[in-house]
Amino acid sequence: MSRFKPQTFSGAWLLCAALVFFAAACAPTSSAPPALPTAEALAQTLAAQATGIFQQTLAAFQTTVPTASPSPAPSALPTAIPTIARSATPALTPTDNPNCNRVAAGVPFDVTIPDDSPMQPGQRFIKTWRLVNNGACKWTRLYALVFFSGNPMGAIQSQYLTVEVLPGGQVELSVEMFAPHETGFYQSNWMLMAPGGELFGLGPNGDAPFWARVQVMEKFTDTPEPTPTPTPTATETPTITP
Repeated sequence: MSRFKPQTFSGAWLLCAALVFFAAACAPTSSAPPALPTAEALAQTLAAQATGIFQQTLAAFQTTVPTASPSPAPSALPTAIPTIARSATPALTPTDNPNCNRVAAGVPFDVTIPDDSPMQPGQRFIKTWRLVNNGACKWTRLYALVFFSGNPMGAIQSQYLTVEVLPGGQVELSVEMFAPHETGFYQSNWMLMAPGGELFGLGPNGDAPFWARVQVMEKFTDTPEPTPTPTPTATETPTITP
């Protein structure tokens, strides 16, 4: 069994003390954390900033908003409303007059081709009527003679008037026709037409047409008259004198 040596213990203690001193010398020096502002100081700072912003905004608003000018006082009397001038009642136009377009038969009515005139098949003829304007309107060149019903017999079915006819005046209107090729009676009905398309004719109501009526007969030839036979005349026998 070994005996404890005082030199060995003292050396170990010195070594430990040196290590502790070296560790303390090498350890980083810790600095104290900065002190935080108090709540009272933070409130004062925010209040000061808010006051500055408000003062800047108020100054800018006062410089940009114009001063409102006073509105003029209303006049004591109201402005008079102008009245609308009413136009006079318009006069009736010719087409508004129920007696505007009327026609009557002239004398003679059938200037040519009386009713039931005999015709040969295909024969050309001209029918002429004499008409009287007994209405209130003038017949202009825009009025027309038009085919209404029946057999047109080859005629042009619409013909404008070539003259103007005043109320009370008369006119002769003619139509070129051709007799049909079949035998029998044929009738062609005609009326007058106003510029607006209104048809009118004879009768108290102006709704009766006037017409051309013919009778187509068998085609005939003229029978030649017999040539008279000359009668011989007797001649005197001369007498012989001794």
